[in-house]
Amino acid sequence: MKHAFVLGVCVALTVACGSGSTPQPGMGGAGNNTAGGAGNGESGASTGGAAGAPTAGAAGAPPPAQGTPGVWEEVTSPEMDPKLFTGGNFGIGNVVTDPARPTDLYVGGYGSLWKSTDYGLKWSKVDSNPAPPSLALGHVVAVAGTTPATVWMASFSGAEHVYKSTDGGLTFKLTGTIAEAPGAASLYSIVVDPNDSTHLITGLHEEDKVLESTDGGESWKFVSGNGWVSGGKSWFPFFIDTGDAAKTRLTWFAIAQDGASASMTSDGGKTWVKPKGIEGLTHPHGVAGLLQLGKTLFVTGISGTAGDGIFRSTDLGANWSKLTDGRGAVVWGSDKVLYEMWGWACGGCGLKDGGPEYRTAPQPGDTWAKGTVPDALDWGPNSVATTSDGTHKIYVGSMWATGLWRYVEP
Repeated sequence: MKHAFVLGVCVALTVACGSGSTPQPGMGGAGNNTAGGAGNGESGASTGGAAGAPTAGAAGAPPPAQGTPGVWEEVTSPEMDPKLFTGGNFGIGNVVTDPARPTDLYVGGYGSLWKSTDYGLKWSKVDSNPAPPSLALGHVVAVAGTTPATVWMASFSGAEHVYKSTDGGLTFKLTGTIAEAPGAASLYSIVVDPNDSTHLITGLHEEDKVLESTDGGESWKFVSGNGWVSGGKSWFPFFIDTGDAAKTRLTWFAIAQDGASASMTSDGGKTWVKPKGIEGLTHPHGVAGLLQLGKTLFVTGISGTAGDGIFRSTDLGANWSKLTDGRGAVVWGSDKVLYEMWGWACGGCGLKDGGPEYRTAPQPGDTWAKGTVPDALDWGPNSVATTSDGTHKIYVGSMWATGLWRYVEP
């Protein structure tokens, strides 16, 4: 079923559309043992491909994106198991873009992996062997822009913690030992160094601390050194692109659930500090994201000393200022417009619980206003992937049990 909303006018619908919910201030997400994660990556693997890929442009240029700019459209595949989106379940999983191929996106984590080769418009199931399991997820799917693409999917707690594929998800092997804690919880929020496909960091589901792998996910070690703020769990770490590969390798931002504080390291986890202005900031249950545009960073969260809200740093994360109040889960955007939604790992939540509380702002983000979405888009994202066809930015959100939704920026 497709739903669309263009500049306040309903079009091409099979059900009624309406406005989104009114933003509501500050209550954090709690509950639910099955969690999910967020992703914001800009970029864009071509094995195990999806149906409906557009014809390639001239001279190897990416083909133009299909879809109507300015429209939120549902792109959930009719081949996806409807049980994933009903009965208190949590949707299809987290969505990520292949860093080397802007046409290609992957989504999964709840027992399957799916791929799009047309900027997230159409999706086909990857016939993975073996199929990685369904488990509590954050960033449990991660992709490196190797050829073919390398794909990681988290596994259950056990001696080996990750499924790894070097052929775009067609075949997986189980690997990922943690010598310091063989029985640690499942990997929860895997992200890949933008300059080194063998370098990854992650948090653990419902446990404290962050881990690092320097051998492509084969083995992991804890990197929660001096100054680590304990008391949180389900950490989401993110690489900060400093413009220098050697420094980026060591510079990370991390944010937890249910305590601790947003923290940063510039020496690969040996020492950690709480950035000024977002002390105590946490993510809602199961979802977090960090947006970087040049030297400017944006994050949204709950329960910090400065309260719930959207925050901006213009110095790569050392200092932050609050842009607006209101609870949030994921912020994403371009050099033209910023976007933000609320949501957490709740399979049964919707408009009755406040809805996605969609907000937008023109750059640089000083003035935020309520956005409008179809009624069918009634809960926010576990992740939003960003890509571009060279003309338009394209955003694909995995909106928990509300399905996959896509927006082509005008």
